[in-house]
Amino acid sequence: MDTRRDALHSRVFDGLEEAARRDCLARGARQTVRRGHWVARQGEPATTFCLVDDGALKILQETAQGQELIVRFVGPGDPFGGVVALESAPYPVSALAVEPTQLFAWKAPELRGMLDAHPAVRANLMREMTAHMTDALTRVRELTTLRVGQRLAITLMRLARHCGRQTPDGILITHPLTRQELADLVGTTLYTVSRTLSQWETDGVLRSERRQLVLRSPRALARLADEA
Repeated sequence: MDTRRDALHSRVFDGLEEAARRDCLARGARQTVRRGHWVARQGEPATTFCLVDDGALKILQETAQGQELIVRFVGPGDPFGGVVALESAPYPVSALAVEPTQLFAWKAPELRGMLDAHPAVRANLMREMTAHMTDALTRVRELTTLRVGQRLAITLMRLARHCGRQTPDGILITHPLTRQELADLVGTTLYTVSRTLSQWETDGVLRSERRQLVLRSPRALARLADEA
């Protein structure tokens, strides 16, 4: 598991030497966002590209009926607002700080300057945006073809890859999650997630404590994800 993720080591800077990475960060403004504060709102003009250095953002999309759906979580090293590079586009989603968050922010002119100085960053941004689109399509397919238990297991495995840290007890998902947030990610009810997690705790697959999950048996979780 990768335990050294921050803005400097972001995938957005793949292919750049450390000096070039630091030049990119110097072009942005370091900001602190308090828990519960919005970084961006869906539909507003996209003016700022962000890269999380520490903390986490919850990415949400509002439906026509006013319901907010969790799209993903953005943690250290992850970008938000790549659509700014397309110019004259609105934010397609909202971003909410779910814990005190440190990030680097580039307004559109500064972002353009960074992309002109370091063209590899533009290609990396496009790759990240494509990956997010692919992930969204994959989740739609999972919702229509897989059972809830499989979807929950796959979601936990994704979270482990994204923000997992190896501990003596197993893989700790470092981002605190409520069971309601897990239910929203999986597309099911709070009752179903709570019942399933309780059974998996009994079976020794994972351990849950104070909004944190430890995957005690990733192999067992993988088998649950693959069950027909």
